[in-house]
Amino acid sequence: MFEEKDDFNDCAVEEFRQSIQKLYTEVKNWLRGMVFKEVSVDIYEEYAVPYKIAELYIYKEDAFLCKIKPAGAHIIAADGRADLVGKRDKLVFVFFKELSANTESHNTGTDRHTLYEGYEGAGWYVSWGKRKISLLSEGIFLKATEEVSGYKHL
Repeated sequence: MFEEKDDFNDCAVEEFRQSIQKLYTEVKNWLRGMVFKEVSVDIYEEYAVPYKIAELYIYKEDAFLCKIKPAGAHIIAADGRADLVGKRDKLVFVFFKELSANTESHNTGTDRHTLYEGYEGAGWYVSWGKRKISLLSEGIFLKATEEVSGYKHL
């Protein structure tokens, strides 16, 4: 079995780690007053050696709201994925650096159609279904958190 070394992993994994940390920083700013706990976990992907990354647990006072669970850097049609998991439900977050051949579909005419409806540029998005996504912002993140946790008026 492969083991991660401090000096080795591919660029996609390193970019994914950085994007996750940036996401966690934004979430902590959006949810001031909540309690956060980061727990290191191992990620095993087919196209990378195993690597460590943090899950972010979010609590309202002593009650568990949800966690952000990174899924991996090597994701079909995205540049990374993390799941927002609560007691009530789960939503998928996807990270895009930019549209690419993996995120565009073409028809025989001159029009191009993106694979996802709601794409606005590079960043983290919440997936609301098969093709509908929203760029993460404070309001969108609060809506997603309420949906997975069952808590209202965070």
